[in-house]
Amino acid sequence: MRYLKWCFALLVLSFASLLSLSAHAGIMLSGTRVVYPAQQREVSIKLTNDDAQFPRLVQAWIDTGDEKLSAEKSNVPFILTPPVFRVESGKSQVMRMVYTKEPLATDKETLFWLNVLEVPPRVGGEEDNQLRFAFRLRTKIFFRPANLAIKPDNAPGLLEWRLVKADGGQALQVRNPTPYYISFQSVALAVGDKQIKSDDYTMVEPGGVQHYSLKNAPAAPGPGAHVAFSIVDDYGAFVPLTAPLAEQ
Repeated sequence: MRYLKWCFALLVLSFASLLSLSAHAGIMLSGTRVVYPAQQREVSIKLTNDDAQFPRLVQAWIDTGDEKLSAEKSNVPFILTPPVFRVESGKSQVMRMVYTKEPLATDKETLFWLNVLEVPPRVGGEEDNQLRFAFRLRTKIFFRPANLAIKPDNAPGLLEWRLVKADGGQALQVRNPTPYYISFQSVALAVGDKQIKSDDYTMVEPGGVQHYSLKNAPAAPGPGAHVAFSIVDDYGAFVPLTAPLAEQ
């Protein structure tokens, strides 16, 4: 039995040695989000091939939120050029994103998604056995109308927070009365010197409401309890903030 196990292990190693495995992403985006001001003619998006050895073939497209939708079936009011390109090792490529002027909301942001699909090159000859993995990045695009009522930096301070009952426990409810999407890096209920963090925080849309569940949160946290949260700004930086809890 020991001999058979040794033979099986040797067979696995021999098979693995025949495969050239390229399995790490090389393409990096210059930011974690794209903001498209409606008044701008176009927005530039920079990608860099961080692989020190090999080029990458890239396909890029935009969708409205359905990540299963292929580039060919995506229907959005933007033109992205070039849609397919090669990026050499250590080099960069700038894509141009142009709004085609189809009507979008003028009183709030509209959310789209940028997809960047990269395929590593074939290494060696055609006779070599290889496993090649394609990697896809998805990044938020916020189309921002001109002349919105408030500035984006002021939006997080207008969020309305409440402690509510949910699923047999407690949750933080946030209402977003602003025209901006607001993304969170963290959300917590602060009681004294203790923070009870939520594990399921998500972005809240303009005019939307979200609930973030809390584990072992007191039903009545007492005076001084507040919300400690961190938002992601237009540049991808984390901005820590606090806010009072609204009265029940």
